[in-house]
Amino acid sequence: AQLVHAGKMGAMGAMTAGIAHELNNPMMGILNYIQYCLKHTEQEDKRFEVLQDAEKEVLRCSDIVGNLLTFSRMEQEGEEEFQQKDLKDILDRVQKLLTYRIRAENVLLTRKGEEKAPPIWMKENNIQQVVLNLMDNAIDSIRKSKKKEIHVDVRKKGNRVQMSFRDTGSGISPENLEKIFDPFFTTKIEGQGTGLGLSICHSIISNHGGKITCESTLGEGTTFKVLLPMDKRREERK
Repeated sequence: AQLVHAGKMGAMGAMTAGIAHELNNPMMGILNYIQYCLKHTEQEDKRFEVLQDAEKEVLRCSDIVGNLLTFSRMEQEGEEEFQQKDLKDILDRVQKLLTYRIRAENVLLTRKGEEKAPPIWMKENNIQQVVLNLMDNAIDSIRKSKKKEIHVDVRKKGNRVQMSFRDTGSGISPENLEKIFDPFFTTKIEGQGTGLGLSICHSIISNHGGKITCESTLGEGTTFKVLLPMDKRREERK
């Protein structure tokens, strides 16, 4: 199942990279035109503020394309090396990718603790995939909830770092809770989920020497906890 998924994601990564590159060129052209107009427009002119807003939005689009390219490289470059990275950078990037969904669903997202969390030796793109999947699932789970909140908490635990993702969604029944990491298991309606996302997350975290767990209460919400060693290499040498 993971090989099939990897093949599909590899093709998706290549397509995403191509689209991102194609979009980047015209966007840079638009940005140049806007900045030229800004340079030749007086600040007192009512059009100056409109041009500033246009520049800001094009830069935001460029940032999104950059993030898409980062994720596409995850699927094209194959096996990546462990590097020391900050979880805050990963959370920032995923939040930017999900900005539209967060706003459209009127979600309250809070984050705390990542500023104090130490860097971790990780395969950055793999951990980004885990965070993106958990955040995306959390948004799905609160779609029909009156209280739409997602709380991300990062804290150091000994020689490990824990990320928790708590939502106020519909929750998971006890009989389904024990199956959520099984390949092809999904509670989403047909066509909206492959049932591979959490299985892949579990594999990635296991390969990092970590652990992913889930706690849930029907009608109240779900919390996923990801525990990662700060340096998997050092633990392997013990």
